Amino acid sequence: MRTLPRMVFGAAVALAILAASSARAQNAPAPTNGPLVLERIHDGWVIAPDFKVTDFDNRTGELAGAYGGRLIDGTLFIGGAGYWLANSERDFKLGYGGVIVGWQSPEYGRIRFGGRGLVGAGQATLGFDAGILRGGPVPSVVNAGRGDIRFGVTPQPGRGAAPAPLPTRGNVPVQTLRARVLGRDNFLVFEPQANITARIAGNVSVSCGASYRATAQTGVLRDRLNGPGASLAIQFGW
Repeated sequence: MRTLPRMVFGAAVALAILAASSARAQNAPAPTNGPLVLERIHDGWVIAPDFKVTDFDNRTGELAGAYGGRLIDGTLFIGGAGYWLANSERDFKLGYGGVIVGWQSPEYGRIRFGGRGLVGAGQATLGFDAGILRGGPVPSVVNAGRGDIRFGVTPQPGRGAAPAPLPTRGNVPVQTLRARVLGRDNFLVFEPQANITARIAGNVSVSCGASYRATAQTGVLRDRLNGPGASLAIQFGW
């Protein structure tokens, strides 16, 4: 019979502990979770007619072209572009294109900043003056340079004086002519550009940029193809 009070005491202690645990659980604050935010990753296509003004062979060149590609996550742009000289002449031609990779910042208000680079190839034609030796077995070009277009025999100094004897190649007289010569080159191009873009309505934006065209693998035209430029484009996205 002595075990009965012990059993009752043990049961009372167990009930007291269970009651305290239940009260503590009821009084403990419920865990709170922050709001679940879902952000859509924007991937879209962009196409833009692009107009450039550039320094080309120490002249002002006007380039018309376009670029287009995929805009990933609203920041990374991968695509292609092509440009052609709109005010081209027979001795003043340029065309190039290639792959574009660029990045733009998140939108601040309606403004974005960014940059991109074009890597590709092109072809150019430029003219230069040359002195051509005529009369020999094979005409040769000497004194290559740039200047006004002139055709015909180079006038001899002195007026009314007897003409100086012409140089000869063998027994054949040789005449020096001033003529316009065309040089054409295929080349590689790298054109980095910094941009600022403003959204004007919906998915339509205006982009302004400053760039520099650097060429390689040129032949006779060498560094005459390099030059800075400024661009204005209208971007359409969807």
